This record gives sequence, C-alpha cells and structure tokens, in this order.
Amino acid sequence: MQPFPEKIIEIGMIAACAAGAVGLLILIAPNFGLKPTPTADGWRFPVKPTCLLLYYLALASGIVAVAYGAAQLLAPGTSNWIGWTCFGIGFFVVPVALADWPEPLILDGQGLLERGCASSRIRWQELKHVRAYRIRCDRGVVIHGAEGKELVVADIAYDSEAVLDCLLQWRPVPYYSLHDEMRPISILSDHYSQ
Repeated sequence: MQPFPEKIIEIGMIAACAAGAVGLLILIAPNFGLKPTPTADGWRFPVKPTCLLLYYLALASGIVAVAYGAAQLLAPGTSNWIGWTCFGIGFFVVPVALADWPEPLILDGQGLLERGCASSRIRWQELKHVRAYRIRCDRGVVIHGAEGKELVVADIAYDSEAVLDCLLQWRPVPYYSLHDEMRPISILSDHYSQ
C-alpha cells in the first residue's frame, strides 16, 4: 500500500487532468446541432449541452463530497478535518448548483424570459438596449431593460448570436458592439458618473 500523501497526489493529478479536459470542452462550448426552436409566438433557445455538463459535474462532485465527508465522519471513533471539510464544501455546492440551474431562454410576444420566472421577464416596452461583452474567455450579450433589469446571454450557455439575431429582427433596439464606446460595467460606475 502506498503512503497516504502519494496516493492523494496521484488522485489529485488524475482529477486535474479530467478537470482540464472537461474545462477545455466547456470552453469550446459547441452547440452539437442544437438550434433555436420556434414556439407558438416566438423562439425557445436551449441551453448548450456543455453548460449542462458543467452543472451536472458540479452537482455530482458536491454529492460525492457530502457522501465522502459523511463516511469519514460516521466511521467509528474518528472525526477528522477532511471529513468536515468535504461535507461542508459539498453541502454548499449542491444547493448552489441546483439554485442556478440553467433553463432555456424564451423570446415571445411579451418579451424575453429566462428560467420560466415571470419576475425575470424583460417586456418589449421595457427594452432599452443590447450590449456585447467579453470577459476573459466568456462572451455574449447583455440585454438591458427598465428599472435596471439585465438579462445576460452568455455564449457558454446559449447561442448568443442566434438570440441577438432573433431579438434584433423582432425589435429595432440600439445595439452596442465591443468596439462602440460605452460606459464599462463597474460597481463604481455611479461614483464615476458624479
């Protein structure tokens, strides 16, 4: 039997290689043939399979961490920090993954809707402008509505170009590309505007 630290290093290297391969797949984020589907009064944009894979991996790793931590804590006569750490991390990751689970984006006669939640809808009357963004490896568009409502259509989760094309066909709304001058997103943006 190998000493404990060498076994941990070996498992860590295998996990890092697997995480790198999955990360590369998610970074590329292909559509795998998924296209927007027409509905009765608009379009439904599905979530990319690679984005769903990321969420399934997060959920599975959280469940495994809870199970491993519980097994360590329930072993007779032992209570160690690894068990508590794994249990705590897993107990945090599982609800976060479930709460932020991606849902299809719906563009219909009333406006834009994400997650099937009516409160997140940006109605056509509220639509102000659309802005492209790029942050490190992620890119997409941000759809701005009245009263500070924002709908981020990340390219890693949706086909943002198809969403933008359908949106601009439905409503002529100002669109700011990456090359256009516009105030950057910042927590301190209100401070700079004063």
